[in-house]
Amino acid sequence: MDFGIWLDGVVLDVDTTESLYSSYKGSNSPVPITSRVNPDWPSFYARVKNRGRVYLLSPYSCEDTREILRKVGIEERFVCNTGKTKPSKEPTERLVMENGLDPLNLVIIGSSPLDLLSARFYDSRIRVVCVVRKSDCSKYSPFIQVKNLDEALKSLERLKLLP
Repeated sequence: MDFGIWLDGVVLDVDTTESLYSSYKGSNSPVPITSRVNPDWPSFYARVKNRGRVYLLSPYSCEDTREILRKVGIEERFVCNTGKTKPSKEPTERLVMENGLDPLNLVIIGSSPLDLLSARFYDSRIRVVCVVRKSDCSKYSPFIQVKNLDEALKSLERLKLLP
């Protein structure tokens, strides 16, 4: 199984929803950046990285993404913002195309409705896990909605999406 994980919200303790939505609508809103990692990320990452291919999706520029990943000690392939980011289909489309992924073998893990919409706009068959940090994704019908990454791990194991 392949995992596309949104850097903002899932890995990092930051809510970018309002600024990204404003940018998508044409406003030039700055996207908040942090290197603060959510407390459940390190154990989740340690338990997943050797059980599937992990890719990161980032709403930040390539330069900012590289710097954040360096600061938090993550070395994975990533898709950065090169002009359009969520809720556009572009990040998910680039993830799939640039890495030769099969959407039917892909799980996107996000923490906002924009994460879910980005995947859905590209291919509605992609399984999307919503970790509720600040926003509830239930009205967008995620494959799984959980309170934290520990619950996500248990659900993925129970559904045999993690070997």
